[in-house]
Amino acid sequence: MSVRFKILGVAVVLLLVFAVTTMLSTSGIYRVNREIGGIVAYHIPLSSKLSELDVLTFEYELNLHRLLQDRSHLEQTELRQKVVRDRIASIFPESDALLQRAMTDEANDVSDRVLIAEINGSFQHLSVRGPEFLALGDRVLSEIRQSQMDQARRDIDGFAAYYQVFGPDLAAVRKKLMRLSEVSLEETGEQSTSIIRLNGVLFVVAALVCLGIFGLFSFELYRAFHRLIDGTKKVESGELTIQLPVTSHDELGQLTEAFNRMAAELRTKEQIRDTFGKFVDPRVVATLLSGQAANAPLAERRPVTIFFSDIKQFTSISELLTADTIVRLLNAYFTSMTRIVQTRKGIVDKYIGDAVMAFWTTPFCAAEAHAAEACLAALAQQEALIEFRTHLADLTGLRRNTPDFQVRIGLATGDAVVGTIGSETVRSFTVIGDTVNLASRLESANKVYHTSILASEETIRDARGAVESREVDQVVVAGKTEPIRVFEVLSHSGALSPGLEAVRTQYKHALASYRAAKWDEAEAGFRKCLELSPNDGPSRSFLDRLPGMRVKPPRPDWAGAWDLTAGQPWQPLA
Repeated sequence: MSVRFKILGVAVVLLLVFAVTTMLSTSGIYRVNREIGGIVAYHIPLSSKLSELDVLTFEYELNLHRLLQDRSHLEQTELRQKVVRDRIASIFPESDALLQRAMTDEANDVSDRVLIAEINGSFQHLSVRGPEFLALGDRVLSEIRQSQMDQARRDIDGFAAYYQVFGPDLAAVRKKLMRLSEVSLEETGEQSTSIIRLNGVLFVVAALVCLGIFGLFSFELYRAFHRLIDGTKKVESGELTIQLPVTSHDELGQLTEAFNRMAAELRTKEQIRDTFGKFVDPRVVATLLSGQAANAPLAERRPVTIFFSDIKQFTSISELLTADTIVRLLNAYFTSMTRIVQTRKGIVDKYIGDAVMAFWTTPFCAAEAHAAEACLAALAQQEALIEFRTHLADLTGLRRNTPDFQVRIGLATGDAVVGTIGSETVRSFTVIGDTVNLASRLESANKVYHTSILASEETIRDARGAVESREVDQVVVAGKTEPIRVFEVLSHSGALSPGLEAVRTQYKHALASYRAAKWDEAEAGFRKCLELSPNDGPSRSFLDRLPGMRVKPPRPDWAGAWDLTAGQPWQPLA
């Protein structure tokens, strides 16, 4: 209907609106009273009883544990246990009676009764296990009373079978009950709001009758335009979830529908950006979606610092865990580590099983800072792992023999190809090249030297003193034909402890003796390092290597390099 035809129908509609509003207001008040009555009669008492059950079951078991430690208060504890036991036993029938009345009370609407029936089903499971729980407590108390402490300790472990029932299961029932109360309160609030709104409309309608048909139509025009203006401001401020109600099929309704379509399209584009950003770093997404990226080359060669990390013996760790636990553990680990990389201006390229590959390069990071940022990110991850290990028991569910969660990191700096690489239909923004392979090899080299962070010489040089390091060895890795110097990243610049400083100095002298084929001096030097730091991995690695070097020494022209692939001294082809 067009705007001009609405003017003719307003007078008739006013009377109908007045009558309907009065009826709906009365009906709404009745429903509000019913919802409030249900909350008072059932929700609050049930919530109180389940909370009491939660506390009492915990106290019931805790009292028995205390008796196992100290029987001096046996008589008082027995009296308290009887009170607690009787109360627990009474809660179940009391709660069941409330639930049965609630399910049959017609004052509760259908949706409430469905939720109550669901709560009743969950509660029946608790009721079945309740007598078993109390019987176990009686047995343990009897054994304590008879001084059968060993048997009592064995039997009290049986409470573990009820941790799920009176822990997560009971919490789930309480949560459902809370949800039931929330739904009732929401319905009450909505109904109250509806009543207030209807009363307001009634006032407006009465005023419009006095002002006349033209006043009513003018007011409707004002409201429609006001919604459009307000919606436009919200979209401008970034609130793309706005959807204006289409209250008519006239010209204003068509304009509102067009506005809603525009907001929906903007919201869809934003959701694509957000979703894509979970798989690709948001900075990469912004670069790819920007206008400049359309005219930029797909890939280019530029200086980068590559980061590879891997969890030590993760295969052995995963054999102890379920699939869900492994995913939960990895997700928590990746979240913590990724946050550090992004904070340090790095880009997470991909997750390879339990390994992480990241890189630092322009324009995401300043050209002169990417090596330092990568080293500092590696140190920050090792520091974050200390805190992460404190949560392993919660993440894995293992209260004993939690895994030794260690991470090895390899860093390499050099030129690499950076850009969008892939097929015509599927592409990824990634880094390829020899520097990537080197970082991966250095990560693996940590296994040989029992270290946590190994970096190439170029990385340490470009870090420009941002970190403390020491040269570990000169090695030839797989895919390389010439040796490279490898460094261990020890700490932030100026943060090296006196003990580690002494180890670094002694290690430097021992390494020089080793390269000069002075095996006895080298052995003495590395042993001195272990005296200063018994867990010094590189020193232990060289001490394991030296007996073989004595038996089969390298050629006189040996340059001091070690072939990591072959596990023997590297010497150039004659």
